[in-house]
Amino acid sequence: MIVALRDLDDMLDEDGKPTDAEAREFAVWKRRDTKASAIIGLTLGSEQLKHVSGCKTTAEMCSTLQGVFQRKSLMNTMKARREFYTVEMTLGEGMLGYINRVRNLGENLNSIGGEVTEMVVAMSVLNGLT
Repeated sequence: MIVALRDLDDMLDEDGKPTDAEAREFAVWKRRDTKASAIIGLTLGSEQLKHVSGCKTTAEMCSTLQGVFQRKSLMNTMKARREFYTVEMTLGEGMLGYINRVRNLGENLNSIGGEVTEMVVAMSVLNGLT
């Protein structure tokens, strides 16, 4: 958002780099790319900054960050699926508490893109009864 505010969002595209630009045009592009990279770098935490420290352009930074977050998103989805489909009722847990826990796991999975119907929730509840 800050990059767009500074009118530097065109630097996020791979095509933003001029190909046959004269030296002056290239210098202008390079200055804008450096500004955009600095803005992105200043807004990142140390956890994300380590992923983009070797990137040469703003577009490369953006592409790298997208790859990192997509991987984490996929891993979160897989974790939520595993938790939902392997849930078990614990010793001393009440039936209502267990059903609510399974429903919450189903809602979490549903919110990140998994389709969870009431029938699937019911099957997961029955599967986890020991």
